[in-house]
Amino acid sequence: MAEHFTRNTLECTTWCAKCQKMTQHRVDGGRRGPCLEHEAPKFSKAQETRQRKAADKQGKLFGES
Repeated sequence: MAEHFTRNTLECTTWCAKCQKMTQHRVDGGRRGPCLEHEAPKFSKAQETRQRKAADKQGKLFGES
């Protein structure tokens, strides 16, 4: 059965199938996320695009650049 974590949980120690050892994993939405020892991108390309657009709008709101 899958383990669910509280809203305030950021990391947990669980078995990583790729590393073949116990490692720290990020907790996303109350569920175990990716292993923190792998070189995985933090955000998808769509998320990076949204963040870039939001940053551009934020800069324009306050007269920056």
